Amino acid sequence: MITIGLGNAGINICRKLSNLGKYKTIELHGGKGLPECQTHEEYESSVPKLGNKLRLGKDQDIWLIVCGAARVSGSTLAILEQMKDREVKIIYIVPDAFFLSATQKRQHKVVYNVLQEYTRSGLINSLWLFDNKIVSSIVGEGALGSYYDNTNAAIANFLANYNWFKNSTPIVGNLHEPKDISRIRAVSIGELEKNEENLYFLLDNITESCYYYSISSYKKENDKYLLKNIRTYLEKKEETTFGIWENGSEHSFFYSIKFTHYIQE
Repeated sequence: MITIGLGNAGINICRKLSNLGKYKTIELHGGKGLPECQTHEEYESSVPKLGNKLRLGKDQDIWLIVCGAARVSGSTLAILEQMKDREVKIIYIVPDAFFLSATQKRQHKVVYNVLQEYTRSGLINSLWLFDNKIVSSIVGEGALGSYYDNTNAAIANFLANYNWFKNSTPIVGNLHEPKDISRIRAVSIGELEKNEENLYFLLDNITESCYYYSISSYKKENDKYLLKNIRTYLEKKEETTFGIWENGSEHSFFYSIKFTHYIQE
């Protein structure tokens, strides 16, 4: 897995991810792999050849993290064009409108809509939506000088855990195989004891889902109601699969990935 942070939001998440393990991350911003530009449109037309900067090798599992409110997000499609032979997944950070200027709102709208259309057409493997305002309300806001630290950490934690799930074998259950059209996605995080979950983006028209349970060694060996409780919770849902992994820690939790092919407003 290679993770590319485009702009401040993407770079900060990449740095959080690097603190969690030996992940290859690449930072792109004006003056860092890209020329410094003054407008969204200038970034769109000024992307150089990035072969030496990206150094992707043979890796096909590429994640690009970007927030559309940033001027540098104008370079997104030109960067994607240079990786069209890869399986590129995009984490798109939906900005909090409270903090945006009129120009930033327009930039977000353009990038958000274009990426959804590209994803639906199959030109992008998948689009993963995270709402800054919602994630902050779940994990807590930091002080002014580190306002998005918790939010960035939450997204990095998901990415690290998801990579672990995809590259290890569950105790029971299976990895989900979504329908080919289900390319627009959102993530929820849940508490196992309460069987409650909170979406990081309020995805409309969910068509399928998968639950990834990460359980402690103690719960694996001692909780005789674990499978019963999971079954009770998931039997109420349609088009759902699940897997259970042992994490070796004292903490148990779960993620759920929600899928759709419907354009989000």
